[in-house]
Amino acid sequence: MTYRTLGAFAIAVALGAQTRVVAAADKKGDKGDKKEDAAEEKKAEEVPEVAHDQSAWEVPQDALIPATPQRVPSYGAREDWSILPYGFAKLDVTEDSTQGFDSGIGANVIPRVGTYKGDHRRTTLTARDSRVGLQFIAPSFPDITPQRKGLRTSGLIEFDFFGQTATDSKRSDVIAFGPVRMRQAYVKLEHWIIDVVAGQTQDLFGWGGSFYPATVGYLGVPGQIYRRSPQLRFEEKLRSDDGNHELIFAAAAVAPVQRDSGLPEGQGGIKYAYKGWKGWSGSGFGSPYLVPLSIGVSGMYRHFEVPAFRPNPGSEAVTANGYGAAASIMLPVIPASAQYDRGNALTLTGEFSIGTGIADMYSGMDGGSRFPVIVNVGLTTPAPAYQANVDPGLVTFDRTYSLKTINWRAFVGGLQYYLPMENNRIWVSGIYSRVWSDNIKELTPMTSLGAIFTKMEYIDANIQMEITPAVVLGVSFQTVKQTFADVSSPEPTYTGDPFQKTQPGTGGVLQGARNNRAQLSMGFFF
Repeated sequence: MTYRTLGAFAIAVALGAQTRVVAAADKKGDKGDKKEDAAEEKKAEEVPEVAHDQSAWEVPQDALIPATPQRVPSYGAREDWSILPYGFAKLDVTEDSTQGFDSGIGANVIPRVGTYKGDHRRTTLTARDSRVGLQFIAPSFPDITPQRKGLRTSGLIEFDFFGQTATDSKRSDVIAFGPVRMRQAYVKLEHWIIDVVAGQTQDLFGWGGSFYPATVGYLGVPGQIYRRSPQLRFEEKLRSDDGNHELIFAAAAVAPVQRDSGLPEGQGGIKYAYKGWKGWSGSGFGSPYLVPLSIGVSGMYRHFEVPAFRPNPGSEAVTANGYGAAASIMLPVIPASAQYDRGNALTLTGEFSIGTGIADMYSGMDGGSRFPVIVNVGLTTPAPAYQANVDPGLVTFDRTYSLKTINWRAFVGGLQYYLPMENNRIWVSGIYSRVWSDNIKELTPMTSLGAIFTKMEYIDANIQMEITPAVVLGVSFQTVKQTFADVSSPEPTYTGDPFQKTQPGTGGVLQGARNNRAQLSMGFFF
């Protein structure tokens, strides 16, 4: 046996002995652990068990999150009150053939061909037509008669971003920082005897909000009654037993267009609705909703009191009265086949109005009319000027310096058709409107005939699509033409063209101007 073999044998013997020692120690330790465990169990049996409440050790949530203080409601429980936000965020892109309009196609005079603004285009991108509103609804207040529903009260506040801007504001500031403008703010009381509306909302004349046409363009379109005013309105609603027939009588005292007249305006109307015949209708831009067949008539009266037409009228005043009448219709030509089915639905909207001294009811229109100039007989410096206390376009002085109101008539007709495709999410619409005056020319001095228009015609074609139920995309083409009071030179301008011998607009014909607009709009409605 060699030394190498003896060394290996000695190492193996040593390892085996160490293994036996470790195993013996583990075995002894296991016995010790068992003895300790038995002792602990015996000790635990001797100690009485104490009930453990886990909830006593949990931290209450109220201690982690402080309670939000709540104002005590004026009556009822807090959960019976509700706040309903609504509105839309919207982008409008418009391209005009002239520089006569800013956002909506209003009633200002269109620049003529041959002028800088009449020969150059304008592109506008704006989100100022976005809108936010809040409706607050209170719980019904108990009535003295238990069988009645009581007095229901609510309030509404609505605003957009078309507020007034300073005349020296930069164009970028006007577009990007549109000032907030109050559209509506009123309180409404609904009782089984009568309803009361107090505050600013759409005028009763024309039944504002009930007969608006569908269009991608801005409301109101030329010739459409479209105005909001502070008012105190009373409404009485009569319904048939089956609920299909509804008749509304309404009267309102409205803030006067001329504050210094000293009298509020009076407006009244009657509206009938048959809820057994419903169709789909959109109010301007946005998703449509179910509406019943409706017919409305309305009227208004106002009083004017202005200083006499002289350099120093003193306390002398002259007066005139204005009035108007309107008839409106919402007619589902092809009614809705089901509550959520718009396919093949066709709806007609129409409005006819006539009156005198009511130009402001058409989105602030004045026709370009201005007060005449006082003749400076004494050649004084500065020249005397008439101090008007009423907006132009409502009243003026004729050639005998008598106060006269300006007459206007208007018609607006619209159609909207809902395509039976793409889950009825696409619809097309069109509008034709016309507004004209039969006395604005004879009430305007000869030197100012070129600054007024006697007739305005508007046509649009639109297509709208719901990308989702909350997002609507619309495309529109709009054209508007104004006919001025002046005429071209009696002598025609010859072109030398055998097919068109004279240049259009020459030879003693009435002058006019036109603006064409393309518009793309997208809005998110909530």
